[in-house]
Order: sequence, then structure tokens, then C-alpha cells
Amino acid sequence: MTLLYLLFGTLIATVGAAPLGAVNIAVINTSINENIKKASYIALAAGIGEVILAFFALHCSMQLSIFFHENQWIQIVFIIIFFLVGMYFMFLANKMTKSNKSRKIKLSNSKFLTGFSLALLNPPVIIYWILAISLINKYIFELTVQNSISSLLLFFIGIYIGKITTLYFYGRWGNKMAHKQEGSKTKLHRIIGIALIAISVFQSIKFVVD
Repeated sequence: MTLLYLLFGTLIATVGAAPLGAVNIAVINTSINENIKKASYIALAAGIGEVILAFFALHCSMQLSIFFHENQWIQIVFIIIFFLVGMYFMFLANKMTKSNKSRKIKLSNSKFLTGFSLALLNPPVIIYWILAISLINKYIFELTVQNSISSLLLFFIGIYIGKITTLYFYGRWGNKMAHKQEGSKTKLHRIIGIALIAISVFQSIKFVVD
């Protein structure tokens, strides 16, 4: 039974990390423009951020649900950010990459901080974990802060494994793109841009419907 906590933690984190988001894009870009090792620093730190958000959602699910319902401007801000970043990748990313090739800025020391910050400062992920934990409690098994330490530990280990594994595959994909011609990077940037714009549109529709 306790292994179910590990399994569901891994599964839910994988599902949550699969859609393109800020962390995924950071991992892809780092693996393309630098290397997979530096991208892994972002992934490892993002896994820690994801565990913290999941714990926060578990501990304060009811209060957080009310907070986001009463402060809907937070969702609007993130919809706008996703849309603007999507437009950047669609139209400006390739031009900026070409113009900045001669003057690269070293950010290797901040990769861990970048991954942690992008994962932690992400309200949609908190909402996702509130929903996921609510569904687990309703349909699968009881999951509260009153659970045994061993079961909670397995659940959060599963979350960490699911998050970094998914990001690793994104990193490998980006690294593969880096070894292809320049046109592949242009296509990848457009795919990222379209995905982010689609997310912003979807979130806008969901926001209006709700």
C-alpha cells in the first residue's frame, strides 16, 4: 500500500510536468544553447521547488483554493506572461540568438537558482496540486499531513522523480535539436511559442468559463 504513494507521486508529477511551461522551456533552451549537464541543474532544482509546492498545497489546500478564487488577477497576470513569452519565441527568439552569438553571458552559476525560482514562483502549479490532492483524497486514498511520515516521504520522493525525469527527457530533446541544423532550432522556438500562446488562450477560456 505504501508503494502506491510513490507510484502516484511519480505519476501525478509526470502529468503535471509534461505540458510546456517555464521550467521546461528553460531546460530545452539551456540544453540547446549550452549543454545537457547545465540543463540538469535546472531540472534538479525544479524538482525541489515542485516538492515544496506540493507540500504547501497539501498543507493549505483549502486556504489556497479560497485565495486564488478571491485573487483572480494572479491568473490574469500569468495568462498575459505566457502570451507575451509565446510571442517572443514565435518572432524574436531566433533574431536575438543570432545577434547575441558573439557576446554570451555566463549564467552557469545561477542554473540551480533559475530552476528553483521558475518552479517555485508558479501559481498554476499550486492550483494543479490542489486539484490533484483533492482528487486523490476523493477517489484513491487519504492524503493529508496526518499521514505517516513514511507514506508522505514516498509520495514526495515520487514527485521529485516524476518531475526531474520528465525534464530530463525535455533536455535530451533539446540536446538532440542542438546537433541538427539551425533550422531545427527555429522550428523548436516556434513550437514553444505556439504552445505557450495555446496555453494562454486555454487558460483565458477556462478563466472566463469559471
